[in-house]
Amino acid sequence: MNILPKMTPLRWGIAAALVVILELANRLLGVGMSLVLTEMLILALFASSLNLLMTYGHMVSFGHAAYFGLGAYGFTLAVTRFDMPIELALVLGPLVAVLGGLIFGALCVRLTEIYFAMLTLACAQITFTVLFQWYDFTGGDTGITGFMNPRFGLTEQNFTSLVLVVLIICLFIMAWIVKSPLGLSIRSVGQDRWRAEALGLAPRRVQLTVFVIASFFAGIAGTLFAVFQGSAFPDYAGLGFTLDGLIMVVLGGLGSFWGGLVGAVLLVQLEHWVLMFTSHWGLMLGIAVLILVLVLPQGLTSVVGRLSDMLGLGRKK
Repeated sequence: MNILPKMTPLRWGIAAALVVILELANRLLGVGMSLVLTEMLILALFASSLNLLMTYGHMVSFGHAAYFGLGAYGFTLAVTRFDMPIELALVLGPLVAVLGGLIFGALCVRLTEIYFAMLTLACAQITFTVLFQWYDFTGGDTGITGFMNPRFGLTEQNFTSLVLVVLIICLFIMAWIVKSPLGLSIRSVGQDRWRAEALGLAPRRVQLTVFVIASFFAGIAGTLFAVFQGSAFPDYAGLGFTLDGLIMVVLGGLGSFWGGLVGAVLLVQLEHWVLMFTSHWGLMLGIAVLILVLVLPQGLTSVVGRLSDMLGLGRKK
């Protein structure tokens, strides 16, 4: 498993160059591209949180969008229903996602494999139904709109830059978690829970911990998305967002820290450019996923790894 490649000075240079390229594209390619990049960066954070759960915890969630939606609604309801300052609401959004992750996670980690996955789906559907039908509080199927200026009133380019900074910080924190003793415990339980338990670990406690951590980062993504749109809708917690997250992780590559990030870039850019030529986005996505799964079952990051080895950038033996 490609846990985290050692960041040599050359790799740090490449990473910095990619950040510069993104910022230049944001500043030079117009407002439309800035909006696409913002959505791409937010979904990259969401997919990376799901990848943390799947790659290291070996826990396949069919309901991860619940915490994206809880983050969005936690922020939105704090502003609209409780008249909280936006600064405080920004903190509350991810915390609501953490609370949801703690409650649902405590139920889900009692089961394993497909039973765990189906229970996560059930929890997500409960969340979606509450948001969809509680008209007096959540606005129901019409959502909550117009409660603030989208993007804090910032220009499209400036908000994209802000989201990029948040994404970089979150990725650094996730990388630190993966390389920490906690990360080692998460990987141990994910790979062989019975052996990990024999070594003295508490599998359910470790799984709940990574579940809550992943919910927190999904909540940050949901909060940013609500700010970006200036609105919140029940679909944010729906199955569609979870499926998008799963597709991004698979396209990017399970087993790689960068899988969610790469998959989000591919999915959002593919959608943007395909829709310029045809309205059959679903068909094109299905074909793209089919080809990539058959040709590159380990995802696009496997190609990057091979190129890195060919160029002598791989790990030293």
